Amino acid sequence: MNRRLATAATSVLLLVAAVTATVPASAAEPASAADDARAGAVSVRGTGDTVLTSAFGGFAGDPVRISVDARATGNTDPGATRGHFHVRHVHNDGRLVADFEGDIACLGVGGREAIATGVITKGEAPWFPGLEVVGRKVSISVEDNGRHGDRLGWVWGALGQPVADCQGTVPFIRTTAGDLTVRG
Repeated sequence: MNRRLATAATSVLLLVAAVTATVPASAAEPASAADDARAGAVSVRGTGDTVLTSAFGGFAGDPVRISVDARATGNTDPGATRGHFHVRHVHNDGRLVADFEGDIACLGVGGREAIATGVITKGEAPWFPGLEVVGRKVSISVEDNGRHGDRLGWVWGALGQPVADCQGTVPFIRTTAGDLTVRG
């Protein structure tokens, strides 16, 4: 199973790196957004809430909120990327599992999917005593399905999983609230 997941994640990474989709600007978009789209700019913005499934073992039923505001003048160009992310995970008994935020370092967009990677600049993970999260890389993947039913995926370098710029996993869990928008 881990080999299939790794193969799928690698395929998604290659797809995101190889594909740069141009989304036509709608008539309701402001002129600056239309100009950005024509110039090759990409972005992912919004907040998604989810509840962890039984696949997460002892964390099943826990609410997680992920917010991201990332933009880049080019696809998968770390030097052209700016933005911020925030993750909050609370156990279903109300205790804080982790709360961290940081700066986006790379953004890759392909159609309605995006992978944003960044570095934690502030945060804590009291559920994991002694775990230092600041300075660790994270990856957040998003599938934009309109105003309802977006999907999220993530990889946390703080838990020993390697994260490289613009590397991520498939968006594997549906949001229960919020809206994430991918452009590019």
